[in-house]
Amino acid sequence: MQHLHLSLLFTLFLLTTGLFAQSTEISATVVDTTGTTLPGANAILLRTSDTLLTAFGTTDAKGEFLMQKVPAGEYLLRVSFLGFERPDQSITVTESDQYLGLGELRMYPAGFLLSGVEVTADRIPIRMKGDTMLYDAGAFAVGENAKVEDLLRRLPGMSIDANGQLTWRGKPVQEIMINGKPFFAGNAALVTQNLDAAALKNVEVFDQKSDAEEITGVDDGEENTTVNLEMKDDYKAKVFGELYGGGGVASNADADPRYDAGGKLFRISDATQLGLLGTINNVNRVGFTGDEIQNFNRSSGRGSFISWGDEGQLPYYDGGQTPGQNRSIATGINFGRSMGENGQLTLDYTLFDRQQTQSLTERQGFTRASEERQINSVQTDAASNYSHRLGFEYEQELDTTSRFRVGGSAYLTGSENRGIARTQISDGTGEAQSDYTVDDFSTGDSPGGNLFTRYNRRLGRKAGRSFSASLNGNYRKNQTDLEILTEGLDDDPNSTPTFVGSLVNGLQFQDRRTNSLNLGGQTSYVEPLTTKLRLETEIGFEVDEDEGDYRFRLNESRTTNLLTRNWTAVRAGTGLVYRYKKSNNLQVGADFNSGTLGLSGDTSRSERFNYVLPNFSYRIRSDKLFYGLRYRSYVQVPEISQLQTIARPSVTGRVTLGNVNLEPAVRHDMSGNLWFNDQFRALSASAYVSAGYTDNAFGNSLTFTPGQQVYQSINVSHNWNYNVYLGSSIGMDFIRGELRINGRGGGSRGQGFVDGVARTNVTTNYSGTVDLTTEFNEKSFLKLGYTYARNANSFDDEESVDIVTITHDIATQFELELSDTWRFESRFLYRVFEAAAFAGQTNVPDLRASFELRPFKKAGHYFVLSGQDLLNQNTVINRQAQAFVTSETISDGLGRYLLATFHYSL
Repeated sequence: MQHLHLSLLFTLFLLTTGLFAQSTEISATVVDTTGTTLPGANAILLRTSDTLLTAFGTTDAKGEFLMQKVPAGEYLLRVSFLGFERPDQSITVTESDQYLGLGELRMYPAGFLLSGVEVTADRIPIRMKGDTMLYDAGAFAVGENAKVEDLLRRLPGMSIDANGQLTWRGKPVQEIMINGKPFFAGNAALVTQNLDAAALKNVEVFDQKSDAEEITGVDDGEENTTVNLEMKDDYKAKVFGELYGGGGVASNADADPRYDAGGKLFRISDATQLGLLGTINNVNRVGFTGDEIQNFNRSSGRGSFISWGDEGQLPYYDGGQTPGQNRSIATGINFGRSMGENGQLTLDYTLFDRQQTQSLTERQGFTRASEERQINSVQTDAASNYSHRLGFEYEQELDTTSRFRVGGSAYLTGSENRGIARTQISDGTGEAQSDYTVDDFSTGDSPGGNLFTRYNRRLGRKAGRSFSASLNGNYRKNQTDLEILTEGLDDDPNSTPTFVGSLVNGLQFQDRRTNSLNLGGQTSYVEPLTTKLRLETEIGFEVDEDEGDYRFRLNESRTTNLLTRNWTAVRAGTGLVYRYKKSNNLQVGADFNSGTLGLSGDTSRSERFNYVLPNFSYRIRSDKLFYGLRYRSYVQVPEISQLQTIARPSVTGRVTLGNVNLEPAVRHDMSGNLWFNDQFRALSASAYVSAGYTDNAFGNSLTFTPGQQVYQSINVSHNWNYNVYLGSSIGMDFIRGELRINGRGGGSRGQGFVDGVARTNVTTNYSGTVDLTTEFNEKSFLKLGYTYARNANSFDDEESVDIVTITHDIATQFELELSDTWRFESRFLYRVFEAAAFAGQTNVPDLRASFELRPFKKAGHYFVLSGQDLLNQNTVINRQAQAFVTSETISDGLGRYLLATFHYSL
């Protein structure tokens, strides 16, 4: 079967490559009257019948441009360059043409009359303004009530997927701005899906410079592709957005009626920006769709180990239902205001409130030297979570040589959770070793805040000489109370050391208080040695303190563990950066870090650790290719939760226990990435490889008792991990679509102890995805995709049996716009979980569909009738392999329901 898949992919690739060769290409060299080439000139091809933009190109360093995949027809070729002009040139492309070389195209000084024909100032859809690509929004026709998202899809070189992810010439757009100012943390989906396309004057694309780049005038080589939406004056200070609300019914007669309501309101002017989001629903949408604000809970539903939405994946599918029954309330407010000529203030507030109930079965399989161990836990959970956050940031350009930023946030999070479980533990033969029940109730609150300030300044007139200083601090208070009632546990207290806090028959109480304070700061100085070589130096400090107060009570037995962990460190570093061409550089450096780890309270300890931490980076970038290689090393300090000795149990018998003897670990990371994009051939490819090694790593000593698995944090000799990604997208003109292929792999190898014996545990996972998209028109398409994923967990001995999980996904999405009034959408995922050591094969199909009716053509209001989980599977499954254990969670969801909503556009 695998050979068949490879053969099909290879055939498709050859077919696609052959089809590219049959496309008509048009090329030319643009020169001035002296024959000097003109890099950066823009050439566009307009269809004669309706002046529709068909193709475009920009001349390279040699003054040459290339247009590909030009269909047969009559065209006007228009070339533009600042300060020059030339008349439009008629071009005929026939079916038999494969290549048209136009030779040299001569440009004349502005105002020059050529053969009695004056070159008029017609609208130029695309032009370069310095390093900025500027699209004239009015030159690209879109329909009534079109949003910015519809306009962006028509811009040459620009693409946007169903999740609102914007790319330009194959590169992800990292920030989107309105009138030159960030909006809702640069979230593209909020703007593109709500702002009317008619409100835009221009769309600008550029590499946004960092504070240091703007002050020093030296390009640091990092690229931050940014899109700026320039609004028309008559649309500024207007309120736009939408309000929606609706209800529905579930297939289960006992279920609550379904509801979904909310809205998005925005007001943008030259001086102020205001955005307001809100939602309340019980349809398992936690937070906002499109990742509009960071999700309060990132439960992904079916198959958490598969990352949907990355390049090469089917971007439309969210992984299935969120587990359980959820009621969510979320609000976000963002306010920005210009302060004087060079200041900008941003304020934001977010609220999330979620209540969840679910029934689930959790299965775990452990590999051991002499036997397997299986756990089956049937649980009922109820949880309530909330989060408030208030943040601000102020930026001030003091003068042309200095800039100042200050910002911070205050937050309050809390939760209340109740879990009841019956857990059965058996050996590999299925013979029960333990059967007990646990009732776990916990409450928690965590207030905190952070503050930072940063100052950058250019020193003197020498380009590149600069100074920067920064300070930051944060404080967090964690308060958690636990009540755990255990019945039927058969553990023999004489078979293993007793850990305070592990599961014991009876009712135990745990009160946990942790106060965390972190302060840090650094100064850096950059001295240019030559035009290409500069010296960078840095001095910094860190103070990181945790105060832990853990209390345990069982009947008359009481235990208190008081512990304060303090890490104070100073560091000094230096490095050389060699920069050549525009964006290529080589950097080599090293840091010296000296820190003291101190413990006080029930345990006293003070140790100093000194480290030399090298770093290295190398980067090459061109219009079509990017290559980067990076190495860095840093210190990992044990947290208070890894040191505190009162254990934390779970309903499935897993117990986590700290170790006051932990020492810092040193992490080494090496990564490399390669990106290639040919916009003319609609071909892109990317690769990413990373490997990490940790010396004196934090590992686990796993001890099995008849009813529990005790994980104690320890330092082990080493830990390795790696990740590999390969992806490619190939435009396929004959189906008006594209083929995407990607593969990824990863794994880890680390030492640990199982029942007191040193063991090496190995986890591996890899997956491959193929998806094909074909477009029927601008708003109708079909996507087909297949994903294969394999996860394995094993020990490096002959006795243990590998535990393997294999998943197959077949996914489709069909969207058809029948007219300006009717639209149909359907999404289907068929997931197959192959049989594993602890679970049989399971197949879970999921079907969704919706109809959209737009009777109010002028106003833009519309109705949506949607159905979820139409096959009524009501099953959410996650499987994953981790160190020592492979697990599966099967939860309920909402099941089938229908929902009708009305969307009112402002």
